[in-house]
Amino acid sequence: MQNLGRVVIVGGGVAGLTLALALHRAGINCSVYEKHPLTEDGSFQKRASGFTLWSYSVARLIDLGVNLQQAGSVVEQTEIRNQTGELIALMPVGEVSRKLGAPSYEMRRGDLLAAILAALPAETFKPDYDCSAVCEHVDCIEVQFNNGQSVQADLVIGADGIHSAVRKQVAGDVPLRYSGYSGASGITRCTHPDLPPHTHVDVWGRGGKAGIADIGGGQIRWYLTWKGSADSQKTLEEILSRLGNWYPPVHAIISTTPEEAIVQNAYYDMAPLRAWIRGNLVLLGDAAHATTPFAAMGANMAIEDAWELASAIIKAESISEALQNFEESRKKRTEEIVRHGRRMG
Repeated sequence: MQNLGRVVIVGGGVAGLTLALALHRAGINCSVYEKHPLTEDGSFQKRASGFTLWSYSVARLIDLGVNLQQAGSVVEQTEIRNQTGELIALMPVGEVSRKLGAPSYEMRRGDLLAAILAALPAETFKPDYDCSAVCEHVDCIEVQFNNGQSVQADLVIGADGIHSAVRKQVAGDVPLRYSGYSGASGITRCTHPDLPPHTHVDVWGRGGKAGIADIGGGQIRWYLTWKGSADSQKTLEEILSRLGNWYPPVHAIISTTPEEAIVQNAYYDMAPLRAWIRGNLVLLGDAAHATTPFAAMGANMAIEDAWELASAIIKAESISEALQNFEESRKKRTEEIVRHGRRMG
């Protein structure tokens, strides 16, 4: 597309950075405004958490030139077990992924973001800019930040997550739906004989599920979900008490995690939005279709959203055409995944 103008991406998570890189590869300049500040080591969003990236998403990142080798570990197999550890199914993830042309990964969130950021020009990324409001004017869109500054743009992409400020301008106040589940996750440096390298174990129990996965470098990521109120924070002792008769490796691995490194969240999703577009504003990732973790697709949807939006922008003759094509290509698909996640819960 010619004469795209000033492009602002609000949110520097997986969706926002992937989109910025896809546009950069196409020769389109943009700026990414991220609410988190950079830390002393030059990183941001360093929560000790991770996710599974499936083959199709990894293929997109590889095509964009992202170096994933230091960000996680290739998955060869996934074990599905019941609460006591009985094997329900063994999934040959590595074999299937190779047939599809790219590996699947267990990924550290912060390291993936760093890998994408490393492929972008330094001036693209603007940390410590927390979006407070978006205002539409006759000749531009103004993005305002909590630090008192603002920027003007011709196209604004809201990639600012489940609590999106951009979404409020596009769709109004949209209520979030509590799934009935909360959870904890973390990354710990340990090994366990019942978790071989390149393996993910999913444990389906009564009233929740758990997972442990090799992410390389002598580290394991884990997660645990439970039914309960949305504001219930648990100590490590309380978390472990829920695993008294669960598959023993889960308890053993979680117990090695420093309590301050544990991330806890309540899990929400949203009913489908009427539209993702308002003028030259568009949503993607969790801002457009927040989902629960039960479908294991949140980061994958964000990457695919970014790829599809960049492709639409490159091919279309106008911004309005590009945004409409993007919404038509992704809205129905992502809404199906949100429903699937809710059913899985």
